[in-house]
Amino acid sequence: MNILSAFVVALGLSMDNFAVTIASGCADRGELKHARVLGVSVSFALAHVIMFCAGWWGGRELGRVIDRFDHWIAFFVLAFIGLKMIKEAFEHKEKPELCRRLSVKTVLALAVATSLDALLVGMALSLSQAPFGLTLGFLALCVLATSYSGFFLGSFLGRRFGTAMEVLGGAALLAVSVKVLLSGLGIW
Repeated sequence: MNILSAFVVALGLSMDNFAVTIASGCADRGELKHARVLGVSVSFALAHVIMFCAGWWGGRELGRVIDRFDHWIAFFVLAFIGLKMIKEAFEHKEKPELCRRLSVKTVLALAVATSLDALLVGMALSLSQAPFGLTLGFLALCVLATSYSGFFLGSFLGRRFGTAMEVLGGAALLAVSVKVLLSGLGIW
């Protein structure tokens, strides 16, 4: 596995995360605070790093156990948050800043849901001759960059297109949850 392959793996692992942060950003119509978005983005990156390392060191046995239900966990967490976003889009009340609305519990749930693939990829790559440090570094940087930019892109779209983008963001989370579930079941 070369440098380009390690980067592509890291970028691929960060795409679900990018979709989730864009969808979350769509719910916000106010000005996002850079420091708060950076903190949430670091949480997403840290979850990916922890899951990747756990997978790398966990080995194949843990992979067989986790592989049976990881897609169900991700599906329920992402679907729940997506449905909640759609419901809140139709509530006509003054909304607080998005990153303040994302409680620590919600951030942790989203971080874990989007990083479960990193656990399994870490397991798979530990069996190959993949460069651990390089892949881990690319993963941390890709997730941090996609999270940070995803929130701001989503926020811009939310301000520009209003409730429609918030509903679309929730629908995107639902679509990602279904894709994760179908992929985990071997259907897609």
